[in-house]
Amino acid sequence: MDHARRELLGTRGREEEHRRGLFPTVACGISYGGGQKEPTASPRLPREKSIAASLLDNHSIQRVAGFGSAAFRLFAPKLHAYYSKTLDALEAHHPRLKRNFKNSVFARITFNLGPRTVTYIHIDQNNLPAGLCAITALGDFDPTLGGHLILWDLGLIIEFPPGATILIPSALLRHSNAAIRPGETRYSLTQYSAGGLFRWVECGGGTFKLSGGERWAEGMGLFSKWVDLSSSCL
Repeated sequence: MDHARRELLGTRGREEEHRRGLFPTVACGISYGGGQKEPTASPRLPREKSIAASLLDNHSIQRVAGFGSAAFRLFAPKLHAYYSKTLDALEAHHPRLKRNFKNSVFARITFNLGPRTVTYIHIDQNNLPAGLCAITALGDFDPTLGGHLILWDLGLIIEFPPGATILIPSALLRHSNAAIRPGETRYSLTQYSAGGLFRWVECGGGTFKLSGGERWAEGMGLFSKWVDLSSSCL
């Protein structure tokens, strides 16, 4: 991750502040939204594509991505199936679009390249509202003293050690993470899918508007109840 950060800064020249924080990022995968006329793959700049490719080819990162997707399947099987079906349909109808990992149903990943990834309070409004985002913390820091995941709307501060993965509805809950101590490092990677991708597939390669209540009910129906999960795991 640190090697990718140095290469990226060599391309961009300096760190850029964005709405999630002051640290470099590389996002890759399939996206749709923000004025795009159809789903596209990113990054597009040749140097950033090379950096992204080296990260995606890393065996450890592939295992982390697969674990996030497997945890998603375990705790939200219906929602996981919805993601899987949508990604399969995108690849079938748009051969130029390739998934990041064979073992993950998420369409896109962002590498937060630190070396001190401390995010501002934010939501990820372009993600599927009823969906989940898989976040994995990396680096070398004391999780009892910093790097905590903060879910502001729920009033929760969660110890989030290096190597841990959590699934949250990042389009709905305001979240950030606490600062780390001087000399420590923190990186993270997040897997997610844009809400527009699901509309695109359901509309056969276009978009239309459904009522908020209709979409909300459909989304709520994809979440699993604890009693269903406990019975299926026994």
